[in-house]
Amino acid sequence: MIILRYLFFQAISFSLLLSINIIAQNQRDSLGRKQGYWKVYYPNSKHIEYEGLFKDDKPQGLFKYYYEHDTIKARIYFTKNGKVAYATLYHWNGKRMAKGKYLEQKKDSIWEFYNELGELINRENYLQGQRHGLSITYYDSTRVFEKKQYILNKKHGYFIQYFPDGKIKGMGYYKEDLPEGYFVYYAPNGTRVGLTTYKNGFLDGPNVIKEIDNKIKEKQLYRNGYEVSEKEIEEYFKQHPEVLNNEFGLDKDIIKLFDKKNEKNLQTKSSHMRIKKNY
Repeated sequence: MIILRYLFFQAISFSLLLSINIIAQNQRDSLGRKQGYWKVYYPNSKHIEYEGLFKDDKPQGLFKYYYEHDTIKARIYFTKNGKVAYATLYHWNGKRMAKGKYLEQKKDSIWEFYNELGELINRENYLQGQRHGLSITYYDSTRVFEKKQYILNKKHGYFIQYFPDGKIKGMGYYKEDLPEGYFVYYAPNGTRVGLTTYKNGFLDGPNVIKEIDNKIKEKQLYRNGYEVSEKEIEEYFKQHPEVLNNEFGLDKDIIKLFDKKNEKNLQTKSSHMRIKKNY
């Protein structure tokens, strides 16, 4: 009899504790602010959408987010009363998708992005939710495809592209998201095989295509996006043989700019800039 009473008391206690625990979840104070532990489910579902702790409507510490089939979608650690968060996002298969920092709910500083195999495919700098500074795209986790620069989400500055073996594939310059000046391209053997010239986003200047053996395949001349006459083309290249002979450009300077030892300057120089808010 004593044992039955004990078991009955334990069952009642557990049931009461469970009820209290459920009641303690998803609470709001008199001002309507979220307080304490919250566990939120997808609509009309038994699957958890997210769970975490709130204080005065501000997320605190670790939050977990889930796909509707219950696999982890994101782990986000909130600090400084919810203003700063460090996030790791996941693909549906559990592989890491991205990791980085949020500042007041906007991407900030360096973010890394991964494919469904878990390979690094992109590393970018952010400022107030916008790409700002050096951006690197990868063939896979170790081989770089492209390095370029952004200012407030617009391509601005030099870029350089590589073949999978690390040799230079092409380079050029963007000004406020528009191509500007010389764009040059190379064959895998290192021969410069392409030159295109832009002004304010339009073709403007010489355009040269060569074979791998350095023989000229095409030569054109543009003004404000339109090709000029054959006579003007011939006169231009007579006066500027250096264009056909590859005796121009800032190739070495651009290559040096994107050397690994200089990448830190590209990352931090722009990231330290701050946007003046217009209120």
